[in-house]
Amino acid sequence: MSSLTISGGTVITRAGGVRADLEVTDGRIRSLSEPGMAATGARQIDASGCLVLPGGVDPHTHVMGDIVAATRAAALGGTTTVLSFTNPASGESGLDCLLRRERELAATGPVVDVGLHAMLYEPDRVRIEELQAIRDRGACAVKVFLAYAELGIMWSERGLFELMTAAARTGQIVQVHCEEGELIDGLLDKALVSGSKGPRVFADTRPPQAESAAVARTLATAAVTGACCYLTHLSCASSISQVRLARHAKTARLWAEVCLHHLLLDSTRYESTDAERYLVAPPLRSLEDCEQLWEALSDGTIDTLGSDHSQTRSETIADISLSGRGYYYGLAGIGARVPLALSRGLARGLPIERLVHLVSTGPALAFGIHPKKGSIAPGSDADIVIWDPVPTTTLGTYSFDDGTGDSVYDGEPLVGQVRDVLVRGEQVVRDGHYLGAEPAGRYVRASRSDPSRL
Repeated sequence: MSSLTISGGTVITRAGGVRADLEVTDGRIRSLSEPGMAATGARQIDASGCLVLPGGVDPHTHVMGDIVAATRAAALGGTTTVLSFTNPASGESGLDCLLRRERELAATGPVVDVGLHAMLYEPDRVRIEELQAIRDRGACAVKVFLAYAELGIMWSERGLFELMTAAARTGQIVQVHCEEGELIDGLLDKALVSGSKGPRVFADTRPPQAESAAVARTLATAAVTGACCYLTHLSCASSISQVRLARHAKTARLWAEVCLHHLLLDSTRYESTDAERYLVAPPLRSLEDCEQLWEALSDGTIDTLGSDHSQTRSETIADISLSGRGYYYGLAGIGARVPLALSRGLARGLPIERLVHLVSTGPALAFGIHPKKGSIAPGSDADIVIWDPVPTTTLGTYSFDDGTGDSVYDGEPLVGQVRDVLVRGEQVVRDGHYLGAEPAGRYVRASRSDPSRL
């Protein structure tokens, strides 16, 4: 069995930070020992002056367009487990797509571990046998959309009710993209009739009210059916208020997520000549909304912090474009998520333990892969990040080599550095550089279903 000792650092556990040496055997954490008391391993890593963190778990990504590039970027940014959506092809069932994506992962060889969320692109079609098969294949969740009628994937209120009723029986989390599609379509039609054009139209026709109304509907449906729901990429204060109300009343079983760009970027970006760079759904919000999201991170309202990394961007309808072609939306951020969350979060006074929960432990708990992932504890996979809190740098477009080109985080100041990264005890990043070793990643199956947080 291979062995490794990481010594000299402060290990961040669920109970808090502790000065300890970390012993790793055969890809798993064996023990935490008092400094200097660990058995001498075949390999030694000196973490003096650094924090030793559990590898990041990104709960919200779209990486299947280029698995290697996306997971390499994840590793460089301290994420060792990526949970990706399957994105079915036209006419492809959720189960068939899940099986196809499993085969693609096996053939490609990701750099870090990858789990899958099964998207359901056949609106209002609920088949209990398919849901059970998806669960049995280890999918972390199923996901549906309350918008995008133009893509043919928008679920109705009745369809959501039927799906949640079935998911409550099968013990699965239902992820919901919360935007009211009919409201968006009405606003879009009104904008087109008035002659409005430009990338700002995409953002303006998806207001906060469209999101918070869908959040309220989803929480009500979850409460009625008893299903556990996961609210993806919440972006505005009114949605946060809905979550707080549900939590206070204990009416719905839910998990709540925000994404990096909604914390760091605001809607003034749409006033610039390069507004298309920042298009995303839901759109960037006001600075006040950003501040409310930070408060929700701090007070425990939010459970997880994702990237919503888009390896390839999606195209809007052509009608809103000045050129007659569609604009492109979706942001890349799988590498930037952990470094910027730690840097900005600590600067705002959030404890390191809370930040680690958001970027690692919380997602692992939500999707049934904890304690294998998301914590430093005996028996857990040795997915480890050594983070040096001292260096100061500035992010560039190619800092994480994700193959997506221009980055919205280009020029962002960063305090601290992801120094070393291990995936199940195998080092994939050293001194901030990808080692280019044999791919260490595997497909991760959810080991249990519906671990709801009330």
